[in-house]
Amino acid sequence: MNNNEFLVLGAGIQGICIALELAKQGKYVTIIDQDTIPFNRASLRNEGKVHLGIVYMNDPTFATPKLMLKASMEFRKSLERWIGDKSYHLGLSNPFYYLVAKDSFLNPEELEMRYQKMEEIFDDYTSKHADWDYLGTKPSYLTKRVSDEKANELFGDEVVQAAFETAEYSVDTELLKKYLTEALLSNPRISFCPNHHIKNISRNNEMLTVSGFVGNKEFRFEAEQVINATWEGKFALDESFGVAKPKDLLHRLKYRVMVKIDPSLLERPSATMVIGKYGDVVIKKDGTAYLSWYPAGCLGWSTEISPPETWNEVSRGIVSEEKANALSSIFLEEIEKWFPGINKSITYLVDGAPIVAYGKTDVDDSNSKLHDRTNIGLKTYGGNYHSIDTGKLTTAPMFAVESVKSILNRVYS
Repeated sequence: MNNNEFLVLGAGIQGICIALELAKQGKYVTIIDQDTIPFNRASLRNEGKVHLGIVYMNDPTFATPKLMLKASMEFRKSLERWIGDKSYHLGLSNPFYYLVAKDSFLNPEELEMRYQKMEEIFDDYTSKHADWDYLGTKPSYLTKRVSDEKANELFGDEVVQAAFETAEYSVDTELLKKYLTEALLSNPRISFCPNHHIKNISRNNEMLTVSGFVGNKEFRFEAEQVINATWEGKFALDESFGVAKPKDLLHRLKYRVMVKIDPSLLERPSATMVIGKYGDVVIKKDGTAYLSWYPAGCLGWSTEISPPETWNEVSRGIVSEEKANALSSIFLEEIEKWFPGINKSITYLVDGAPIVAYGKTDVDDSNSKLHDRTNIGLKTYGGNYHSIDTGKLTTAPMFAVESVKSILNRVYS
């Protein structure tokens, strides 16, 4: 039995940031994870985009874009608390163009009007926060429509009807992993316990008990404060503590293909196609690229409280050669239609990770709840069990700072 004041469940980006912020506030923390190393699942295996809110233009309330914009402006500053000046060296991608597909359910004119609304929100935010920055940059605008001639020159006219230049970037998730993992493992106030498969959380008077298995051996931790920062396993753990499964919970398994690009593409912008079942190309400075193609790459759909165990191998980077080759071929074939030259790339990695969100229908439905990402953040039950729905990579650092402040105010007020 191990006794702790603060026990953090999950060593992805959210759990690591929570642990580092607690340590920064002078607390001793134990963080446990099912994996052998930190930051080795969904936090790593994604496009690394730090959202400025502009991909969420189908939220008519603008609540999701506003949340993402605020989180993106806090992203680097929050990381600086734990990794210092490395927060300025996150391996930024080439900036994104947003491409309007010919069958997008929002046309270019509708998007342009909504982007203008986002510009107003952006201008209002930056006027009220003199110390703002976005990943160390200070863009003067979020989006700018490019001429049809330039859009056609870069992306062809088979799939794309219009294009917008944006100020948005992705960070290199491998670098993010390196910096945060180094900070975590070197911090004398933090103990990392790998290979811990949590099965249950219960109350024992004023203490909480977290139990499960390390291999075939049972473990039990007692803690005054438990913070559930897991990802696809979060809701099953919440349920073990008596928290009901949320309505319309949805898990999707999305694959990515990582490639070495032809040198002719090194200066090309990154690209995200909107709005519907499309994909992304993230061009990195090191000559590699992240590819997603949703119609072929979304190969898992579950409304259960936990996704199938069969998703675990993919989430650790284990994909059969046959499946990897098949996905690589179709990704390159389909993306070539709107990103000419990508089919010259050489694939070096195929893997995937779960996406956790709320909705019954997919992103090609304009009424899908997947276009709303506001039902996220910290919730506290019984005074000392805290569960965080990260939502997106973008929001994790901000939620860590805000959540720790809230928890410590609750504990010590």
